[in-house]
Amino acid sequence: MAAGSVATVLYTMTPRCSLFVLPLLAAGLSAQANVVPGLDGRLTVVDDLTYYGRRGAAFPNGEVGMAMLNEMCNPGSVVIPWQAAMQPNHPKFGFLIVREAHGRMEQISDGSFCKHAFVSTNYSGPCGACVDPGTGSVMGLNCADTYGAGNNADRFWLGPPSEIDPWLGTWNPVGSYFDQGDPNVGPPANNDGVRSPGYSGSDPVRHRVTVRESDLLVPGARYFYGIHLIHQGESVANRGDNLASRGFTPTGSPSGWSFANNAVGQVWGSILQHWNGATLNSGGNGNDDGRFFVAVVVTPLGGGQYHYEYAVHNVDNSRGGATFRVPVASTATVANFTFRDIDGNPLNDWLASRSANEVVWTAPGTNPLNWNTIYNFGFDCNVAPGGGAVVLDAARLGAGAPSVAVLSNVPGGVPVAQTTSIGAPCATCASSFHEYFSAPAFDLHGRSMTLTLQNGSYQVGAGTASYVAPTGVGLPMSDDVEVSVNLPFSLPYPGGVTNVLRVCSNGFLSPGASNGIEYEPSVAALLAGAPRWAALWHDLVPDNFTARVYYDSSPVRAMVTWLNVPNFGGGGLNTFQVQFLPNGTVHILWQNVPAAGNPFLVGWSRGGNARDPGPTDLSVALASGFGLCATDFGGLRLQASARPVLGGTVDLTTSNIPSGSPFLATVLSSVQLVPPVDLAGIGSPGCLRHVQFDAVHLRLGPGSSAVQPFAVPNSTALNGTYVTAQSFSYSPPLTPGGLIAANAVGLLVGQI
Repeated sequence: MAAGSVATVLYTMTPRCSLFVLPLLAAGLSAQANVVPGLDGRLTVVDDLTYYGRRGAAFPNGEVGMAMLNEMCNPGSVVIPWQAAMQPNHPKFGFLIVREAHGRMEQISDGSFCKHAFVSTNYSGPCGACVDPGTGSVMGLNCADTYGAGNNADRFWLGPPSEIDPWLGTWNPVGSYFDQGDPNVGPPANNDGVRSPGYSGSDPVRHRVTVRESDLLVPGARYFYGIHLIHQGESVANRGDNLASRGFTPTGSPSGWSFANNAVGQVWGSILQHWNGATLNSGGNGNDDGRFFVAVVVTPLGGGQYHYEYAVHNVDNSRGGATFRVPVASTATVANFTFRDIDGNPLNDWLASRSANEVVWTAPGTNPLNWNTIYNFGFDCNVAPGGGAVVLDAARLGAGAPSVAVLSNVPGGVPVAQTTSIGAPCATCASSFHEYFSAPAFDLHGRSMTLTLQNGSYQVGAGTASYVAPTGVGLPMSDDVEVSVNLPFSLPYPGGVTNVLRVCSNGFLSPGASNGIEYEPSVAALLAGAPRWAALWHDLVPDNFTARVYYDSSPVRAMVTWLNVPNFGGGGLNTFQVQFLPNGTVHILWQNVPAAGNPFLVGWSRGGNARDPGPTDLSVALASGFGLCATDFGGLRLQASARPVLGGTVDLTTSNIPSGSPFLATVLSSVQLVPPVDLAGIGSPGCLRHVQFDAVHLRLGPGSSAVQPFAVPNSTALNGTYVTAQSFSYSPPLTPGGLIAANAVGLLVGQI
């Protein structure tokens, strides 16, 4: 079809009502009063949700205690204070477990105690080369630090979230839980700013992240865990990467629980974004207090009735919420009010009421909506959804306005313009791969893997070599040591050639450049650092006697062998081997790997902030094999610069266009194709078309990015009009037929 004007397409469409996910975050707020210019912490990894015991009634009616791993780094321009308690200025971490079930996204963890960080290990990682400050009392520029699940489960460093101001990031140690002790030591020692003895009992759940077992056993539910990083003085403009979450699958029995990561990978932002079909927005209190995120799903019930279900996440609002107000028309019928908090106590539930023009839930004085907490609100109504704003009134006195408004879907209202990303780009390609095994799982025991160098990248498959008993030099290694060895040949690898290997006692090897001696495996560090083979990245403790790392070399093969090397803390002996051949082939053989100690990481990365391809289940993938790319390609990307408000213009930007692509087509469609059309039949396997060809804008020689303006006429008749956009480029040889597709973008036209 010939290209037509956007205005023509819009005017010829039939308006219709559509509800789509709205990952629309409110505009950046001004900085808070105590902002420190250049201070910026980034939460890079959330992982390894771990079981630490249970208590209460017999399975499945008890409670479980858990903890999780976090890695963070410093991409800012100033060091981050890291003073251990009883000093006040250090990072704090809040933890959260949520579940999507029965049409709700609800918090199932308690008001969990928060981690008070106590020392920064300052290594080079996802923020680049660390500028080592020479002390653990600050995090240096570009430096990184990891707190494993065991560290975050250590109750010596866990304190109540109520003591932390999430907006300012401040904490007063005087009179705190750490000052009082557990049990409380009484006056005057409980208010002198000196640390008192902490909890030392046998309850494995107390003060750890706590969840009822019954909440982990809901059929068809989806589960997620997340962490919130807080710094004193960090501007809200730098907080977009302070929250991260990912999906997991709980498995329980009377003997214990496991929490394996699933296909829902880590994302930044409110954990509510995982709620399928939800509209998500946030609002705050200017430069005086923090933000609430509000997600809503509106479900037609038939007969002109709709169910409205809201989840409200207090991210960093220090005053908390005491009322939740939803506007409704005076003529609307509202019924079946619901509410859910996190304590299961009906005596402190928020009470719902209806006035002439709104529905209001009011909290008792003992149960406000505090930070790092999600509450749920619902009702039925005979009015269809439209754009509007819900309002949360503050629970406590403080600076700023007494209320926070958040754009949302409400009964009736003014249509709100919305954008959403649909689907994913195709023909993506990664130069790295990895599999992270949460402690103490490892399923490659007794197996092997071969990396064959072809055209500048690896082909990965089942091992084709046999284990060779080492007879060479025992390397001078102990706990956390790196040793360099000279190769007897020039070893080619993806991205370079080396005559030197750097061998880390913790099971990884690097060609030429050092990756340090990190004992806690990290996918983010694997991708961000120097090139690295993670043969068995794990906390290992070799010695110079019975648990050695050997190096054997000859003109036809170089081998590094970990022979009977124990896990840090015991639990078994590890034997594995890495063989390097002059043609670039690498064999990795796992002879004996006991499931003990901290997590394991296996993989390869060219480093330099390589693209994360997501986890690979090597126990399955090695059988058929898979290929990597010489360079990363994240796919053709389409983004909208703004929401499609009446009278405005949205720039549809296509980026990551492969070099040399002769043309780019940006297509506008009056409908979204559901299901999308599979383009495998025209030689583009894995590519999906979400649009019909109502208007096609063709650009020759587009370069690496291209912008297509989308002008929205200022006509209220277009309220609720839905347009789908998608870009395509001809970019052989990424697909056999040469055509690749971007993700699509949905545009719902609105008045505001």
